[in-house]
Amino acid sequence: MAIDLNSKPWYVAAIVGVVLGIAMFVVMNIYIFKDIGIQIERLETSIDELEREIEKGRAAKADLPRLEEDIRNYEIELDRLRKILPTKRETDNLIKRAKQLTERGRFRLTRFTPGGFEDRDFFIEWPIRVGLDGTYHELGLFFDRLSRMPRIINVTELTINPNKKSDSGFTIHAEFVQRTYIYKEETPEPETEE
Repeated sequence: MAIDLNSKPWYVAAIVGVVLGIAMFVVMNIYIFKDIGIQIERLETSIDELEREIEKGRAAKADLPRLEEDIRNYEIELDRLRKILPTKRETDNLIKRAKQLTERGRFRLTRFTPGGFEDRDFFIEWPIRVGLDGTYHELGLFFDRLSRMPRIINVTELTINPNKKSDSGFTIHAEFVQRTYIYKEETPEPETEE
């Protein structure tokens, strides 16, 4: 059944045209433009996220000089702390320092015996037995100088006895354990292939 619009008044054709136009608009909106709208919304959301990431990157770039300065300061602080709590034994350095300290005072170093390492949580304790002949005053100066060393050194098990060979001018013989510490650096665990 075909409708002949030529025999009808003009407004009937206009109404049919408007109804067909609305029907096509609704069908297009439901089946074609809806998916395109969803894609547009997704793309706009993605663009917003990318713009936020770009802003974060710009902020990080602007903050980069301050972060580099912080890194330099942390490296300087780490070097300072490694002198206090080194990551190696440095036996030669300790012997040289002990010799220098005894030479600065009026002492005779009678013993310098490194002991075995004692493992602790994040450091290793290293006891060194030391024996000195000298005077009370010089021993006090020795401990004062020892406390000013950049490395942490604790003195334990101190015994002081009169020196039986006082003809050398040394009035006391001191024995003690000087404990120093070594930082255990974390070593990355080897990766295992599964």
